[in-house]
Amino acid sequence: MQNSKYAGKDNYGNLKQDYLDKLQTLTDSLLSAECEHMIWLSAYANNNPRSDYHWQCDACYDECDRRNKVEIYSVAHKTVSSNS
Repeated sequence: MQNSKYAGKDNYGNLKQDYLDKLQTLTDSLLSAECEHMIWLSAYANNNPRSDYHWQCDACYDECDRRNKVEIYSVAHKTVSSNS
């Protein structure tokens, strides 16, 4: 299902929808790991507002919300924050 919030292509010409589709296939455990990874990368790319990592981080949150499991994202955020 196309999400208009993530319409178009990423900085490498890939459809953003492909990433959204990937997120939907992940188990909760793998989604948690992806959240941690994207949260860290988004923070790392803080000086580049056009980085794909920012919308990918948002997409991770949105996928957790879609599953009614926002705690996955919250725990991932706390984990990354405590490891900084």
